[in-house]
Amino acid sequence: MALVALVAGLLVLATLAPAAPARAIGRVQAASAASTAAAGTLQPTIQYEEALAHAGDTTVFAPGDRVTVPFKPRNADHWAVGGVAPRALPAGRKTGKAIRVAAAPTAPGSGPAASAAPPAAVGAIDEPYVDPSAAIPADLAAAVDPGGLKREVYGFLPYWELTDPSTRLDWETLSTIAYFGVGAAGNGDLQRNNTDGSTTVGWSGWTSATLTSVINTAHANGTRVVLTVQSFAWSSTGVAQQKALLGSSAARANLARQIAAAVRDRGADGVNLDFEPIVATYADEFTLLVRAVRAELNKVAPGYQLTFDATGWIGNYPIELATGPTGADAVVIMGYDYKNGASNPVGSVAPLGGPGYDISDTVASYLSRIPAARLILGVPYYGRAWSTDSSLVHATNISGTKNGASTTVVYGTAVQYAIDHGRKWDPVEAVAWTSYHRENCTAAYGCVNSWREIYYDDPQALGFKYDLINRYNLRGAGIWALGYDGTRPELYQALKAKFITDKIPPVIASSSLSASIISPNGDGRLDATTVAASVTGHLTFGWLVQPLTGTTAGPSVRSGTLASKTVVFRWDGRNDAGAVVPDGLYGITLWAADASDNRASVQKFVTVDRHAAVISLSATPTTISPNGDGRGDQTTLAMRSDSTISGSARLLNASGAGIRKWTFTGVGAGAWVWNGRDSAGRMVPDGHYALRVWGVDRAANAAIKDLAVTVDRTLRSVTWSRTSFVPAAKQTSRVSFTTTRAATITIAIYGADNKAIRGIWQGRALAAGTYGWTWNGRTSAGVLLKPGTYRAIVTATTWLGSTTLSKTVVLKAP
Repeated sequence: MALVALVAGLLVLATLAPAAPARAIGRVQAASAASTAAAGTLQPTIQYEEALAHAGDTTVFAPGDRVTVPFKPRNADHWAVGGVAPRALPAGRKTGKAIRVAAAPTAPGSGPAASAAPPAAVGAIDEPYVDPSAAIPADLAAAVDPGGLKREVYGFLPYWELTDPSTRLDWETLSTIAYFGVGAAGNGDLQRNNTDGSTTVGWSGWTSATLTSVINTAHANGTRVVLTVQSFAWSSTGVAQQKALLGSSAARANLARQIAAAVRDRGADGVNLDFEPIVATYADEFTLLVRAVRAELNKVAPGYQLTFDATGWIGNYPIELATGPTGADAVVIMGYDYKNGASNPVGSVAPLGGPGYDISDTVASYLSRIPAARLILGVPYYGRAWSTDSSLVHATNISGTKNGASTTVVYGTAVQYAIDHGRKWDPVEAVAWTSYHRENCTAAYGCVNSWREIYYDDPQALGFKYDLINRYNLRGAGIWALGYDGTRPELYQALKAKFITDKIPPVIASSSLSASIISPNGDGRLDATTVAASVTGHLTFGWLVQPLTGTTAGPSVRSGTLASKTVVFRWDGRNDAGAVVPDGLYGITLWAADASDNRASVQKFVTVDRHAAVISLSATPTTISPNGDGRGDQTTLAMRSDSTISGSARLLNASGAGIRKWTFTGVGAGAWVWNGRDSAGRMVPDGHYALRVWGVDRAANAAIKDLAVTVDRTLRSVTWSRTSFVPAAKQTSRVSFTTTRAATITIAIYGADNKAIRGIWQGRALAAGTYGWTWNGRTSAGVLLKPGTYRAIVTATTWLGSTTLSKTVVLKAP
């Protein structure tokens, strides 16, 4: 990292607590600010109030030499400037002394009349022209390659920080330095002289030896330096002066020419217009001024940067009309001063979120009107201190004469207070804060000891804002103000972490897939899979889902990106249109990208399968009579599936209650023997039962199949009194049976060929009991049957259905 420490000069000191010297912003609380309502209304900005506080500064800057190093864009400099690609610009044409001496007396509030000594026309040269392609002097060559910024980093450098020994400029992270600043008079003159003829401190700093060194070194590192021109309309005097300037075409043209001359002569690289606010009904005139400045800059050379500042509340800033090829390159949003000294409750001056209007609302408002490439979000390198009624977050503001006034606090001071008293974090507004007791003594109230709270943006808070910039692809970040971090390095490190381009991809430490097969059918089982990765050094991540045929990947069916610290994608088997994809094999690529769009990726494979298994069931036999007689005492229940499944086979009674259960895992077939008993070994009652097989395949597609099974013990003990007899010898045999319940009985005799020979009882209704019938070996017609084996089949029909028992008998010859 190349850090350049600027030479010693003015140090603005303030005291936040007795016996605790602390560097604070020398800020005057304007009357209008003190009466401003809570955040959400237009109010004077810190840039105005600090300019007002330093208006009486008597700093005298030694005039500088000519800027000899021309600007050359960095390799990674990609943001359009002046409607063209970044390009080299001329070095200085005049020394700082020559520019300062040429300035004629102009009163800060002078009217629309022309200046007593109008500037030379653009194009006049009184110093040798230096070709932009000239070599950079060896003693100013960059110590590092600064060509890796992903975003424009636009830092305001106030003249009161220009010579502070603690001010450090990190050329690796700064793409643009906006020198702050020089006022614009009502007649369009740059305010170069005070009424007594002395040089204004702003113009003195602009032409100083210190700034010459800054510009030369900035150019050697590919950093632009632009001039900030101010017109503040927060007071009645400022309103009148801005009206005079914007309302006169001659004054606008005069200011545009003077700006172009100041930029050209100094060897600077553009201008920033800090007009705040724009006087009501003068938005169109402001647009004309911006376009006039662009036209005059283009006369010098294409490629000069032009920006203008706007408050967090857009108000009447003509951001659409004043930007574009004929206007400004970008709008610098002053993303701070959302709370002032009168705000209640206290909190962040730049809240990222919260119940009120915040930074996120601001960015959304601007993005709804102009492209992200034209937006630079300014962030605060300062915070604010209030006297409060407690040490709780967002305490009640009791600032004032008695307890001590509210004041702004630069980062270097705020962080030291947090170190001394303990840093706290507000996750709602995403801001660091601290609280402490402070004694305040006044003649009117004596000494009181109240709570004091400071809210300030530290690296974590700024990092969240930089994430917002990256998430919405804004042009870049602005800083108010350079030098407010003192010698502390962490704010530059925060910029590096979010905006420096590198070639090292993120590191994927591990990855996982929750399910390699899914069935997106809405049944709540394996409807989706989640691929996740543990990644370091990433900013965004995305996903790509493609069908796979062998090793060939088809066109994407699902893709997307997300800015998040968590790399997790859940796929529900649907494409970008929301329709479920066809069954098959898919590849999910999960990638992560850092701020430089270096990417690392991991691929997982997922099968989409919505086809449920086809199950078939059988019972042999379907009716059992588990009475221990060896006939139909049990049945074999069998299952087959066209794919492997896991689940259970259950026997349910007529009311649906389970009486017996078997489980299986990953099978395509199974069989179970049931003997009519429940899981406790008890014989179940006669009745109808259901074999229900439920199973899921590997994709959790569920299939279910039922089969009816009957337990029927109505018939018992079918016997013959003689197992063989000789009908020709007048012998008979009696077939007997027992029915356990009322039934309709049919008895029939069958031959060896299974043909019915004789029907005995055809549906005879009998009560429970033992019955018999004597057979003489003849048919119904009285014909004597031939010797052989015959079978008596007894069928009992009840509410359970029909069940049969049979018994064979042999007819013998005489």
